[in-house]
Amino acid sequence: MCGILLVKSKQELPLELHLKALSILKSRGPDRTRYQYENGIFIAQAVLHITGTDDYYKNKHTNFLAYNGEIYNYKELGNYSNDIEFVDDCVNSNARALARGWGPWAWAWTNGTTVRYGADPQGEKTLYQYKDKDILIVCSEVAPILEYITPAKVRGNYATRHWTMLEQTPYVGITRTIPGWEYTNGTVSQPIDMLWNWIKPQSCTYQEAQEQFASIWKQTLKTMTPSCDYALTYSCGLDSSIILSHLDKPKLYATNMQGKDPIVDHIRDFLSDEQMQRLHHLAIDPEQWAELFTKVIKRTRMPVQSWSFVGQWAIAQACDQRVLFTGAGADELFGGYDIYQKLNYKNNSPYSVDSPLWRWCMDSYDQHAGQATLLADYWHQISGCDIRGVDAIAGAHGIEARNPFLAKPVMQFALNLPFKYKVGTVPKPLIRDLFLERWTESHIWPKKGFSGHCNDSLPYLNVSISDTDRNTQWRDAVIGSFYTNPNQPLLKTSLEKTLPTGVF
Repeated sequence: MCGILLVKSKQELPLELHLKALSILKSRGPDRTRYQYENGIFIAQAVLHITGTDDYYKNKHTNFLAYNGEIYNYKELGNYSNDIEFVDDCVNSNARALARGWGPWAWAWTNGTTVRYGADPQGEKTLYQYKDKDILIVCSEVAPILEYITPAKVRGNYATRHWTMLEQTPYVGITRTIPGWEYTNGTVSQPIDMLWNWIKPQSCTYQEAQEQFASIWKQTLKTMTPSCDYALTYSCGLDSSIILSHLDKPKLYATNMQGKDPIVDHIRDFLSDEQMQRLHHLAIDPEQWAELFTKVIKRTRMPVQSWSFVGQWAIAQACDQRVLFTGAGADELFGGYDIYQKLNYKNNSPYSVDSPLWRWCMDSYDQHAGQATLLADYWHQISGCDIRGVDAIAGAHGIEARNPFLAKPVMQFALNLPFKYKVGTVPKPLIRDLFLERWTESHIWPKKGFSGHCNDSLPYLNVSISDTDRNTQWRDAVIGSFYTNPNQPLLKTSLEKTLPTGVF
């Protein structure tokens, strides 16, 4: 986990302004800050060490590389002492060579005149950008960009959903870069590693799929496990449980609304006495939940309409490890939601047939609406919303989130898995089978969410409670907390920003 800031401006800006913006990223990189300011180009990185050293940064480099992420298989790719050397080699020669590696990454680079940058194809690491005729700003978070834009213009009709949607933000002119693409001087220049290219559907028996998944999963977790202490967000559900079964002695963090969902009682059925000693249970009352909810918005400067982010914030705040595993992505990639069993994929689509994203998804799967729906859900829910929130919240607490279900080997397997092995008689059948290697059917807990419980927090957000339309009330609470944020002057507008043609 690191923080990246790149500014290219026609007018010379005060160094103090750049350093103030960079200071917001300090939580993402508490170990070291490095920057360069030449020819109107400010580029900086706030560094978080997991197990590495400063050896790379002690050497002189003609070009400046700011890098955020992990390339887990760098040792297989050449004579590299660490993953930074691999990324530096690729960026300085041919950025498309990054496709040989797997892991989350984002980078920004300059040679003093040109700037280039990009982020991983699965959407784990995010780069935001702002561009007008005088300035280009690229950053790991939205908040530092806002230091250069006062007051920030906010779309009055922006519809919040969880985090944000696809490459959108509520701020006029601030967008997310397209996952898997390289940008040069603020313009898309070439694809590096496109998730779409990972899709090459294959046929196999269910037993073959079982064996392949078990092998890929075990090797992926082995490769992703750091040599330092680490933690796991644990719900005792299928996803976090199969992560736990392949990790060695992680600290465990679980959270729930106080008095709701007796999660600890259920966890006791899963864990040994020794594992229970490593469990940290965070029971949050409705008033605390409301307080944490406003903290997320204040720190990220984003309208957050997902109750799960409050629980993630509480865990990140309590976690004393630098690496935190999560189960993000399993439901969308492996068919985890009940709705997938109920949809009639032959006769209708949950998405607009006029959407460029939907057409891309359908074309990728030869017009198979079921596979296309799961892929579109991944773009909307995981890449567009959830993982951006996870990254921002982990970064706010100096933590690197590791998401095994979003690892390239796992995603390539899931994207090419026959649909009938994702959406069958039970949700996520392959994950369920792996779960049952260690636990029994009686341990499978129905999927739960926070939406009902969080309604208890509405009075503490100055929202009157009625018996109808709680979603509207929560949306009003989100918008109210966002627009009244004292940290940032906002100018509400009616401007719309459309999606780039041919991308989503």
